[in-house]
Formats: sequence, C-alpha cells, structure tokens
Amino acid sequence: MSKVLGFVRLLLFALVGGTAMLIFFVMGIFGMSYARIFNAFKRATAALRFVLNIKLTVHGTIPDVQGVIMSNHRSYIDIILIPSQIPYVIVAKMQAKPWPIIGQAAVAIKTIFVDRDSAESRKRTREAIRDRLMRGIAVLIFPEGTTCRGPGVLDYKPGMFRTCASEGFPVIPVAIEFKNKDMAWIGDDTFLRHFIEAFGHWRIEVDVSMGAPLSGNDGDALRRETQEWAAAETDRLAALR
Repeated sequence: MSKVLGFVRLLLFALVGGTAMLIFFVMGIFGMSYARIFNAFKRATAALRFVLNIKLTVHGTIPDVQGVIMSNHRSYIDIILIPSQIPYVIVAKMQAKPWPIIGQAAVAIKTIFVDRDSAESRKRTREAIRDRLMRGIAVLIFPEGTTCRGPGVLDYKPGMFRTCASEGFPVIPVAIEFKNKDMAWIGDDTFLRHFIEAFGHWRIEVDVSMGAPLSGNDGDALRRETQEWAAAETDRLAALR
C-alpha cells in the first residue's frame, strides 16, 4: 500500500469528478435530456474507474427493463460500479450530499436525497421515485440505508418494496463485493483517510452481480426475496476470491 499513490489518485478523482460535475451542470442549464446527461454520467464513471484502476467484473445480464435497482452498499464508490442499459436516477441518504466531489456530482445528475429519520422526507422520496418510474427512468436504491462491510448484507428497509409491489414496478437485485474488505467505508472513518488508504493499493478488484427482475404484490415478501438473494450472492462472490 502506498499513501503517495492514494493521494495522487485522490487528486485525479477530484479532477475527473469535478470536470464531470461541471459538464452535468452545463448540460442541465441548456435543458438537455436526462438520457444525454446519463450517457455523460456513464462516460464519467468509466473514466473514474480507469484513473482509480478498478477492475470491475460483471456477472449476469445487465437489465434493459425500467424498474427499481436494489443494491447492497459497501462504499461511496458503489454508484460508479452499477452497469445499466437504461437511464437511472439515484436515491441517496441526505448525509451523502456534502461528500466531496461525489455529493456535488450527485446533485448535478438529479439524485433524490432522503432523510430516513423524517417521515415527510420519506414520503416525498416515494413520490419522486414514482414520478421517475412513470416517466420511464429507472431508480437506483441502496435499501440497507448505510454501508456494510459484510459478510452478507444488513436488513433491507421495506418502504420502497411495498411501493414497488403496489405499483407493479419490477425490482432488479444487485450484489456488490470487493476483494479487499477494507474498501468498505463504515463507522466514523473519515473520507480522506479512507480514500488515501483504500486507493493506495495498485488495483481495486470488485464483482457486481445482476439478478433477474423480481416482482410480486406482497412488498414484505419482495423485500425478503431480494435481501436473501443479495446475501447469498455476496457470499458467492466473496468465495470466488
């Protein structure tokens, strides 16, 4: 591990992320469609994976259906790891909004921020998600509500699963697992210290598995099925290492 390498990558991360944020902002000012902004987002995430030397291995079939992408949550870089053939917006916790680069970029790409301790915020979030889905835009959610080192996953929050069940929106399950467990950002660890140490390694290896879309009219059963799939799949991916 090299702290010098980690610091250099932090500078590259800030440069690429800051440039992307500016591009997203300008595209929004000129009223460009979200599909075009999302294409720019995908190019930006590919550039970030390149400068951070992330080796991403995707398992399963990348979905081409509009729905709610439900992924387990390991790190602040999870959002640059999720592949998709259709545009999606991200639902993130309000605490992520002030994160350096990531938070500002998230605002620029129309991220929906939720305060999970506020019933009113959760209600507004469900309404915003329903609006995006009705407009044919997928939604990415980390239903654990926070990051988890593993093994396995934390309990998934039930709210959006009930909305998916009542509205008939398919759930697309995703599992993320890093080779290096220290990539997980948990507890009171600071962003700068964690980033420099985590990306001081020459290569970051991560597996992302895409499951088949799930549906049902029972939100609690849908939540259990998605969570159980994610727990089993993260265990399977970890065993590959």
